Amino acid sequence: MADISLQYLDQPLNNVSVGYQNDDYFGERLFPVTPVKKQSGRYWVFGKEKFKQYETIRHARAEAREIAPWSLSNSPYFCDDHSLKDAISDEEQANSEGTDLEVNTVENLTDAILLDFEIRVMNLVLGPTSTVPNTTLSGTSQWSDYVNSDPISAVEAQKTVIKQAIAMAPNTLAVGYPVYSTLRQHPRIIDRFKYTQVGVLQADHLKSAFDVDNFWVLGAEYDTATEGQTPSLNFVWGKNALLAYVPEEPKLRQPALGYAFRWLFGAPELGGTLTKRYRVENRMADVIEVHRYDDIQIVAPQAGFVFLSATQ
Repeated sequence: MADISLQYLDQPLNNVSVGYQNDDYFGERLFPVTPVKKQSGRYWVFGKEKFKQYETIRHARAEAREIAPWSLSNSPYFCDDHSLKDAISDEEQANSEGTDLEVNTVENLTDAILLDFEIRVMNLVLGPTSTVPNTTLSGTSQWSDYVNSDPISAVEAQKTVIKQAIAMAPNTLAVGYPVYSTLRQHPRIIDRFKYTQVGVLQADHLKSAFDVDNFWVLGAEYDTATEGQTPSLNFVWGKNALLAYVPEEPKLRQPALGYAFRWLFGAPELGGTLTKRYRVENRMADVIEVHRYDDIQIVAPQAGFVFLSATQ
C-alpha cells in the first residue's frame, strides 16, 4: 500500500502543483471534480419521477393525490492514489545554475499525472467497454468528405436524442485536434461566415456554428512507443468527437456524463493534491512525490454521444 503519511508535505511545492495547468488537458472539464471526504463511498442516482404527469384535480372532501416517491439507486466509488515521484541529486542541484529544479520537478510530475487522468477519461469515453452511445463514421459520412458530409446536421440530430434522454440540451462539443483542423475548413461551415469572417475559422466560430456553450479542441498528445524506444507522439483523443452535457460544477439531481470523485485527504484546502519532499541520504538526493486520489466514472452515459473516426 502506498505511503500516505502527511509528515513530509511541502506547502510551497504543493502550491506549485495545485496552480499548474496544461491548456491541452480537458479531462477535469469533461468530468467535473467532485470533492469527497472519504476515500470510498457511494453516490446517489435519481430516477425520472419529476417528469410524470399526475391528475391534479381534488374534489371536495377528497384528499390530494400523493405522487410516487423518488426512486433512488446508488453506485460505489473508490479513490485510488495516483502518484509519481522523482529524485534531485545533490550533483544536479549544484549544477543547476539558478534553475529551480524543485519547481520544474513538481510541474513535470503534475503534468504526468494530468496526462494519465486525460488518458483514463478518454478510455472511459472512447474505449471498447464504454457505455456512451456512439457511431463510427466512414466514407461519405466522415466530416473530411467536404462534398457529402454535413457535420452541423449530424450534431443537431444527436442534440435532440440527448435532450430527450436527460431533459437537458447538450452544451459541449469536444473534438480531437485533427477533427478541429477538418471542421474549420469545411465548406458548409465556412459558408455560414462568408459575409462576416476573413481568413481561417477559429474555435469560437465553430462554437457559434454548432450552437454550444463549449467548443473544446482536445489537443493533448502522448508517446505511444514502448518505454526506451524512439518517441512516437499521437493525439490522446484521436480523430473523434464528443457531444455531451457537462455541468459547470457538480450538483445534486443533475445529470452529467461523468464525474471525477476526488478524496480531499489530509488537508481539504489542498484540493486533493499532496506534494511531499524528503531526503534519501544513501542516494544523496531529495525525492519529490505528487499524489492525487480520485475515481472517474461515467454517471449518465445517455448524456453524451461519440462520433468515432469523424475524419480521415
